[in-house]
Amino acid sequence: MNKRMSWGDTVFRSAKCLVLSAAIAFGLGSTGAKADAGPLVIGIAAAVAVIGGEVTQAPQPDASRAFLRAGLGYFDVWSREDTAASFHVEYKPAWQIWRIKPMIGAFGTSDGAVAGYVGIGYDWHVTKNIVVNVNTAATFYNAGNGKHLGSFAVLRSGVELGWRFEDASRLSVSFHHMSHGELFDDKNPGADVVAITYSIPVDRLGKLFGR
Repeated sequence: MNKRMSWGDTVFRSAKCLVLSAAIAFGLGSTGAKADAGPLVIGIAAAVAVIGGEVTQAPQPDASRAFLRAGLGYFDVWSREDTAASFHVEYKPAWQIWRIKPMIGAFGTSDGAVAGYVGIGYDWHVTKNIVVNVNTAATFYNAGNGKHLGSFAVLRSGVELGWRFEDASRLSVSFHHMSHGELFDDKNPGADVVAITYSIPVDRLGKLFGR
């Protein structure tokens, strides 16, 4: 039998939706003079995923699993001012707070740009196999020979649509936007990245190597 939510639970869940959605929205910032639909797409997806997940209280079967993730992508896909191939690696620990899981990662591009980031993400398990993840991360970015974003400090926010296999691994496609919202400089061109990512549970890696 489902328990009826108390008024306090309703307020708490609503506040949590607003906090995470606001954190992601803050990471979208201004993209400078050139119009960029990326932030709008991510903002709408973030609101739908977080509110949908909280209202339905969809199960999160991977809450206590740690994941290693790796993927390939296409950098600056929207404005195409300085495109490059990109790659990334990421770790998500085996714990979460208020249904929000932390993450740490790094990425680079074929133009020599490198970055490291720390952030949070939220999973909405739409069905047993379809998962929507929204995330935002504080990022340290060095442009190398690639696109300069106007600051070493930027926020990287995105949405990911994935297929969860029976062993809890996932294959996902993601869209991320990076900018600093003109917080540190008037120059804020922003950059968008489309990528494909494979996630594998750390405990499964142990089994693969006989541990």
